[in-house]
Amino acid sequence: MIKEILRAVGIGCLIAGGILYFVQQQTSEGSLQKQLADSKEEIAILKKKLAIAQTLSRKDAIRQPESEQDTIPEKSEAEEIVTKSFTVKAGITPAELSRELEKEKLIKNAEEFELYIIENDYTRKIKTGTYELRSDMRFPEIAKIFLHL
Repeated sequence: MIKEILRAVGIGCLIAGGILYFVQQQTSEGSLQKQLADSKEEIAILKKKLAIAQTLSRKDAIRQPESEQDTIPEKSEAEEIVTKSFTVKAGITPAELSRELEKEKLIKNAEEFELYIIENDYTRKIKTGTYELRSDMRFPEIAKIFLHL
């Protein structure tokens, strides 16, 4: 008699566990479907915003200068070419390297140089050492020096 009761309780537990498992699977699939639908909606909205931004930027680029003053760049200060010794330390990140170069007035935009290093997969190829750099050098020239090419 006790064997039959224990057997029935065990079978009941297995059935209850199976039911809970399948109910949980159904609810998680439903929530994943909802998240997917929400993500698709967000992507559609972002695509529309991107298209609007691109259209506006094209209109600005096409816009003709309103006066002769727009066509002549202002030269408030003469750009001077700077030549300096620059030391690359071991373990420096592209962000740190770019900020140091900008701080030393060897490049104008640290973010652009950092992106150039990352996009061209130079991050782990930069050699430590001291280099002579000029402020009129382009990113490929600087990277070539740092990579010993």
